[in-house]
Amino acid sequence: MPVQRQTAWLGWIGVLILVGTGTGCGSARPVAVEGYEEGGPSFVLEAIPVLRDAQPGLELYLGLRPRTLVFTHVDTAYQAVCEVLVRLLDEKGRVRYEQAFDDTLRVPTFAATRAHVLHLWHRFVPYRPGRYRLEVTVTDRHSRHYTRRRRRVYLPDPAGRGPLLSPVWLERRGANGRYEVHPGLHVAAGVDSLRAAVELFKLVPRHRVRVQLLLLQFPTDTSAARPPYDLMPAPGSLAYRGVRYDRPETLQVSTRQVEGLSGSVRIDFMLPPLVERGVYRVEVTAQVEGQKQPAVSRRELAVHGPTFPQVETLDQMAEALVYLTYPDEWEQLRAARTPAELRARFDAFWGRLVGDRRKAARLLRLYYERVEQANLQFSTFKEGWRTDRGMVYIMLGPPYVVEDRVDEQIWYYTYSEQDPRYTFVFERVRWPGSPFVNYVLRRQPYYYDMWHRALTYWRTGQVL
Repeated sequence: MPVQRQTAWLGWIGVLILVGTGTGCGSARPVAVEGYEEGGPSFVLEAIPVLRDAQPGLELYLGLRPRTLVFTHVDTAYQAVCEVLVRLLDEKGRVRYEQAFDDTLRVPTFAATRAHVLHLWHRFVPYRPGRYRLEVTVTDRHSRHYTRRRRRVYLPDPAGRGPLLSPVWLERRGANGRYEVHPGLHVAAGVDSLRAAVELFKLVPRHRVRVQLLLLQFPTDTSAARPPYDLMPAPGSLAYRGVRYDRPETLQVSTRQVEGLSGSVRIDFMLPPLVERGVYRVEVTAQVEGQKQPAVSRRELAVHGPTFPQVETLDQMAEALVYLTYPDEWEQLRAARTPAELRARFDAFWGRLVGDRRKAARLLRLYYERVEQANLQFSTFKEGWRTDRGMVYIMLGPPYVVEDRVDEQIWYYTYSEQDPRYTFVFERVRWPGSPFVNYVLRRQPYYYDMWHRALTYWRTGQVL
């Protein structure tokens, strides 16, 4: 069948937009990874230790994704109800603080319930100074599914010597034109209203403080994962390390001088548009005149595609087909010179796989559902679908069992732990002080037959 006829008949991008890629129609088996279960609320966490009227506490922000909540139709709107449970635990794991909050999210249209735009939830949580493990659990009241996030925090001592420097947080301009906190580590490329902010506490008029911001960019692996039977990346390579923290590039240096003030002061720094995928660091130092050691706060962020975590544009959808295509098909997609040519080749590819239009539409939807879920669950310094865990998840679905160990994570796709062909071991590669972790699959030649069998199931529609 000529490509032109397939394109006119199929129009797969239109089919994808029509049916959507809602996360509720994927596999029924959940996968619990990093405190998030498929089917549970997806949220990102920002916890900023501060002093408010000499009271230490946390400015707590959650970014809730409406698309992962269950909505009911109430009057002329749609409503989702969540419970947010906040706990502070000491070093021995004993609960020192616990409080539950209810939050109701109302949106005017059904389309808004399918959005990934973050709904910002904010509370100030006061508590005694010290080091704690913060634990935040969000439960969807309708589905009873929950998601938990953990983080270590230090609440400052108001009796200590000043001035004190807060952690760095990010803000961006919302649809209403006002700036609001951007929680989490991930930013879509091209945001042109991003700024970094810090606070200085316990200032007295005699303090003269030089506050400086550095914006650094690090070489980052942004490639798609290689097949599980491919060669292992060398331990010193960028593919293995993920980020080269020893080779920073300075993008911005900004300085502020603070003097003659008392109490606290907030300092903002506008950042340039970040258009290149990869890892960036915002580093703020506060040097008090007459003191040797400056206070330092660092904040890292990963920049992803412009519609992250969704895959919406033709270029993004074609790029994510790398796991489903044979080498010649992949090269043909990449060789397209215009959007019209790429669309024709994209439609032709899907048209060749399955002759049944309805079955092909379901296959298309399932594939991009998994791409989106991989972004929600496995994103680190690069989008989740590009990672080794994302690749395995997209092609094989959720594992039966996930086993976490100190330096590795093991996924079992069989109830027989003695069968290595269906067991995937991911080495955990960490960097001191970095929030990002790289999970590198231990590649083995014996995955070849199983992997190509899974590829055949996809390409013939048997995966449905």
